[in-house]
Amino acid sequence: MNNKHPKITIVTPVFNQVEYIEKTIQSVINQDYPNLEYIIIDGGSTDGTVEILERYSDKITKWISVPDSGMYDALNKGFAYSTGDIMGWINSDDIFLDGALHNMARLFADLPQVNWIQGLNSFIDSNGQLIDVCIPRKFSFIKFLNHDFKWIQQESTFWRRNLWDTAGANINTNFKLAGDFELWFRFFQHAKLYSASLPVGAWRNREGQLSSTQMDGYLQEVYSVIKSYPTTSEEKKVLIKLNKQNSLIRILKTFKVFKLSYFINKRDAYYNLKQIEIKYSHKLKRFIVV
Repeated sequence: MNNKHPKITIVTPVFNQVEYIEKTIQSVINQDYPNLEYIIIDGGSTDGTVEILERYSDKITKWISVPDSGMYDALNKGFAYSTGDIMGWINSDDIFLDGALHNMARLFADLPQVNWIQGLNSFIDSNGQLIDVCIPRKFSFIKFLNHDFKWIQQESTFWRRNLWDTAGANINTNFKLAGDFELWFRFFQHAKLYSASLPVGAWRNREGQLSSTQMDGYLQEVYSVIKSYPTTSEEKKVLIKLNKQNSLIRILKTFKVFKLSYFINKRDAYYNLKQIEIKYSHKLKRFIVV
């Protein structure tokens, strides 16, 4: 692996996205990253998307246009072709921000203990204008088990190939909406997620995205993933203690003494949880909150 410029694989799944796909492609190839593998998997578009792919074919490592069974099937096809040391995907209406790949390459090169990482959460409008940026929340496996999972921004998240391989080297196509969550859930069982205050990807807020019905379906899939996990006795103890702490915080908020309480600082608010995690860290290292 090139330590300064590790090979980065980016996969874009696309189907009939002629309005936005060119901006997505440009956001990837204009990164000017010297060791990029860019793969686009089209599901058989008929709206002019394929003509755009042909136009940029000399800038794309590989692209195909064949019918598939959905986005996660397309992603699996793309990652099956991939050879990069660092991996990620960008959907066909989202974009990478300037310096994204160089930022990720530097982080992974300088921090060998990091196996996956998320950058700043960024959002653009339908015209591609940046409308919001926020520091990513800190997540852990125990939080996911406790239904605290909103949200890891997929377009700002990258991982090492060894984590991908260890976690099964696939995205579960049994899930039509929450395949990303199910992948994060598996990643957490092998490595902790780190956060960085660097610009990476931006999610496009536009018409035609998840409706309330689809969001209900997404959450149903999420809860099914969590429910299917065989929680250990140690994990149950941590969850009980965490829920007791959250109940106390809710009570303090209700009586408007939260700001005067010990829990005013977010770091302090998780102090008890961290102590619990330290207690079990010899058995449950994935519980450590970054």
